[in-house]
Amino acid sequence: MRIIENNKSVLENKKSLGRLIDSHLEPLLTDRRKNQQKILEICHVGKFLMFFENDFEISKVTEKPDFILTNGTEYVGLEHQILVDNKSKEREGFFKNIFDLAELELKKDNSLPNFLANCYLLPYVNFKLSEKEELIATVVRVVKKYVLTDILEKNPIIERIWKMPHSGINISENLGAWWQKDLTNEILIKAVSKKEKLISKYKENSTEKQWLLIVIGSNGDSSYLIDRNITYNVKSEFDKIFVLEDFNNNLYEIK
Repeated sequence: MRIIENNKSVLENKKSLGRLIDSHLEPLLTDRRKNQQKILEICHVGKFLMFFENDFEISKVTEKPDFILTNGTEYVGLEHQILVDNKSKEREGFFKNIFDLAELELKKDNSLPNFLANCYLLPYVNFKLSEKEELIATVVRVVKKYVLTDILEKNPIIERIWKMPHSGINISENLGAWWQKDLTNEILIKAVSKKEKLISKYKENSTEKQWLLIVIGSNGDSSYLIDRNITYNVKSEFDKIFVLEDFNNNLYEIK
């Protein structure tokens, strides 16, 4: 495993990222909701390419593979994959959906001032899907009372609330502290194998040389982090395999 360094300053990285992705993002921003996944992919690939001292750039945004890169003399197909622990991700998604729907209800309430509320959930809280409507109603009731009275009523989901004046009505869920999981060799091999099943299609649609970019390390319980004590041993038809720790901005060349 090789650690690839990015020694640019914050300002240099900002300029570099804009140069790499702005022209590809612009046509997608007209419908952010529809293009959310592709926008995220482009941002990840932009961060990835910043490690290459301007050697490579995005030639084309495609599908299977997700991108075609070029350095002016050669072309490379790049497939992008976000790797998370699916069970933890489902839990994060469940609570995000609860609070998104509660926020919509709170926006309809003309008795409320504009505010931003960060809601910290009780530790290890879990609910069934059948309890969804009741949970939404509970969040709406608890947040409204707290905003109007500064009193947090006893409830089964929210431990504490931090609020401040805001330009609109917005609430967010905070799952509190978490332990990110180490990326094991087995998990990495499984992720690579999943993408490798389509490598002949990637080559057919783009070029012979193929890279795989696996993105880990966001800021949730579903995230993985590289364990630098592990020797990652991955055999693959991909010419190169990279792992990007998104939040920490670390890049590793696995193959």
